[in-house]
Amino acid sequence: MRKLISSGYSFETEYGYSRAVRVGNQVYVSGTTARDDDLNKDAYGQAQAILKTVSAALEKADATLADVVRTVVYVRSMDDVSQIAKAHAEAFANIKPASTVVEVARLTPTAAVVEIEVTAVIEV
Repeated sequence: MRKLISSGYSFETEYGYSRAVRVGNQVYVSGTTARDDDLNKDAYGQAQAILKTVSAALEKADATLADVVRTVVYVRSMDDVSQIAKAHAEAFANIKPASTVVEVARLTPTAAVVEIEVTAVIEV
């Protein structure tokens, strides 16, 4: 069974995607950036806001951050990695998912400095 999860962000409808999709015991959370006022924050603040949005999407899929097995982090500058890593470690310190960091030229929205996607597996 496939369950589609929306965060209500207008870009989801405009672009035609779900914030997350649960299939069986797996949850795939789309790449997520900071929004609105959170875009004015530094890389650490944006990453914290993103992980809050990701956590909310996981909850709608009956999962938590503890179920995350993989993260992919897209950054506009590797200079921001230590700030982003701090937020990532705070969220996943005891979980330690597999993780990849990739530097990219641009993100949407343009004020975003980091985007994070996750995959979670719910123990059954």
